[in-house]
Amino acid sequence: MNLTLHVWRQKGPETNGKLETYQAKNISEDQSFLEMLDDVNEDLIKSGKDPIAFDHDCREGICGMCSQVINGNPHGDEERTTVCQLHMRTFNDGDDI
Repeated sequence: MNLTLHVWRQKGPETNGKLETYQAKNISEDQSFLEMLDDVNEDLIKSGKDPIAFDHDCREGICGMCSQVINGNPHGDEERTTVCQLHMRTFNDGDDI
């Protein structure tokens, strides 16, 4: 699937931030949201751009460190699901996230 990501980017607390748009291409519906971000970051790094910063630790749905606001909701739309356990099959090809 192919997605459009709108990510808040801010260099630090003293600078103004803004939403930047990125394309996530050829994403497997079996990937977690964090794995999708890993793929996007690989593409950004290959093109000489700064990767998207995000916290994570266990990637097993235990610690909760991967909390992100997705489409205005903490952890996304899936109830009782951490971002590392949020699979891309909950999104549709062409979605804006």
